[in-house]
Amino acid sequence: MMFIEAITRYAARLRVPLAFLCLMLVCSAAFAYYDGYVPFHYDGPDRGVVRFRGIYHNVNQMLLHSSNMGFFGDWNSDPSAPSCEWPAGSGTEYLFAAGLWVGGVVFDDFGRPDTLVSAAVYQLEFYPRGDIRDIVYITAEGQTGGGRVQDDDNDQLIDEDPLDGYDNDGDGLVDEDFAAISQQMFSSVFFDTVTSMNASRTEDFHKPLNLMVRQESYAWTSGSVQDFIGVEYKVTNAGDSTIYKAYVAFMVDADIGNVRQAPQAYTDDMADYVDTTITRSEISPEGSEISATYRLSMGYMYDFPGDEDGDVPGYIGVMFLGHTTDPSGRLAPSEVEIHMFRSWSSGEEDPKNDKERYRYMRGDSDTEQTIDPPTVKAADYRFLVSAGPFAEIPPGSTLVFQCAFVNGDPFSTFLENATNAQKVYNGGYLTDTSGKLVFSNWLGSSPPPPPKQQLIADDGKVIVEWDNYSETVPDPLQNVLDFAGYRIWKAVGWRHESEVPSGDQWQLIAHFELENLSSIDTGLLGIGKYRYVDEDVHNGLPYWYAVTAFDDGSAEKIKIGVDEDGEPIFKLIPRYGSYSQSMEVVYPRSSPARVTGLAGVVPNPYPGMYGGARETGRAIGDMAEYDRDPSGRRVRFINLPRRSMVRVYSLSGDLVWSRYFEDPTDPSREPPGWNLVSRNDQEIVGGVYLMHVESPEGEQVNKFVIVR
Repeated sequence: MMFIEAITRYAARLRVPLAFLCLMLVCSAAFAYYDGYVPFHYDGPDRGVVRFRGIYHNVNQMLLHSSNMGFFGDWNSDPSAPSCEWPAGSGTEYLFAAGLWVGGVVFDDFGRPDTLVSAAVYQLEFYPRGDIRDIVYITAEGQTGGGRVQDDDNDQLIDEDPLDGYDNDGDGLVDEDFAAISQQMFSSVFFDTVTSMNASRTEDFHKPLNLMVRQESYAWTSGSVQDFIGVEYKVTNAGDSTIYKAYVAFMVDADIGNVRQAPQAYTDDMADYVDTTITRSEISPEGSEISATYRLSMGYMYDFPGDEDGDVPGYIGVMFLGHTTDPSGRLAPSEVEIHMFRSWSSGEEDPKNDKERYRYMRGDSDTEQTIDPPTVKAADYRFLVSAGPFAEIPPGSTLVFQCAFVNGDPFSTFLENATNAQKVYNGGYLTDTSGKLVFSNWLGSSPPPPPKQQLIADDGKVIVEWDNYSETVPDPLQNVLDFAGYRIWKAVGWRHESEVPSGDQWQLIAHFELENLSSIDTGLLGIGKYRYVDEDVHNGLPYWYAVTAFDDGSAEKIKIGVDEDGEPIFKLIPRYGSYSQSMEVVYPRSSPARVTGLAGVVPNPYPGMYGGARETGRAIGDMAEYDRDPSGRRVRFINLPRRSMVRVYSLSGDLVWSRYFEDPTDPSREPPGWNLVSRNDQEIVGGVYLMHVESPEGEQVNKFVIVR
């Protein structure tokens, strides 16, 4: 009964039918049994492969959840993955869900106008078509077929086959010549033509505009460009009717706070809008110092200070970077700007149908901006930013627009990060296959891609192996081989406060210049060509590693003067890959026991033998406490044979806990352990306990002590 009441309240908060929400929850639960995508079927021709679980940008400081349904944020679909966590490893979330809205006016066969809006949040009116290829594709600069402004397949065409799983140019090849952008790019295609959700609705029925949407999102790793995610949309009118007075928009429900520690964090947010001009000193492509000016217009939200859920510093914003324009202002806005900013609290203020959503996008006028004032009282707010109007979208034509999610703290840094996003979008010139300069948007700093690596867990050590892939890939922006060396990173002390370690847990443990790679070269080919052994580890504890590459700085330099002949003197600026590009977790351990009598418990006693842990009541390797793991404390079982049944008893013989471990050897997973919570979901008391291990190798009994 409590579960039903909670779901009912949640459906009311989202203003979606209870039956539809239950359908989504059932599908979400079903996804837990699949790795990747799972067919999501509808009656009749409406079918699709939806992906919205566990897909999130994770190479920079913003861990942003994505989907192929037109929305960002996890929308409570995947509590094990970040929604929009910033900075990475902090556990602080800045987004519940944000989604695409496209609205306009169409005329029926009798000339009657109809105002329609296709909305991802919260109406779920975008879906992939019924083909298993319509998923989220993940790539990065340097990947095969992804050379930007390059003729990757030697057919005299450039970037003619966008990344989507289809042969778009009819040459019999798939995704052989697309434009890879940034150090992590997501690409997907979806449509607004699915109407199956109408069967569960009693009002607000969906009527499609007949749109095909191509969505790409981009993440960069370098220091100045790691606090935003860029997004580009190509919205195509795939129907037979012209769409008039069109608007595009993002509806954003931020919900700012550490949701693991304060599930009700969404109740004390604030919303505002900023429109400002930033002028700053920059380095030109030629290496000279110049003055650059940027206009920023952005809706944003932040956590109201002083409430019970704890103060969360920082801001999240959504800004429009670019869209189709018309200098005359007749067919499209004359310049890139936000036409409407509106903020409202949940409940009755949520628009109830397409006409209300269109009014939210249009504002008070088609010709003048409408900007809501800042909020004055903390609440569960949403906000909307729109661009338009676009006079018409004829059948077969495409509207293009670009935006960015931005994080930052304090506010001045937030604006600096937004400025960096605008600069990256504004782009510059690249050299194409024929040697011509071609203008391109979305130019960010591009270090060499990371090599392909593997981690080998061993007894008291971790072996890191990788290949020479980074050495073979030309710089994606300059098209020159500028590789200069490798770095090895390691993160220690991660307790699952987040899905990834925080920045302060990472440390550089090795640096290899190009000229001294022979010291780690094994002479093998592929993964294993280079090898590094780290013996500064303890069995059973989590360690993260990443191998990254850096370049020689020739592609990005600063002019520092001239020589006696008047020739410029440059300071080279090497660009370094980030540990976030290739980070993996591993748990060093010994091999499974093949005879009985070798299994043990660590730490024993718990806690103890770890210095300050005696005072804190925690042991090294304990996990963070949150709803899914209320204790966080751990003892681990070492040297377990395969197919082991572990039972824990009190000294009086009462069964306290038990679990079967089929294969306790996967180095990427936490070793077999127990969180000190009994089978009755109660934290145990201190005392002496018995561990009984039963396996094909025999039986064994050990004593261990819990100190509380």
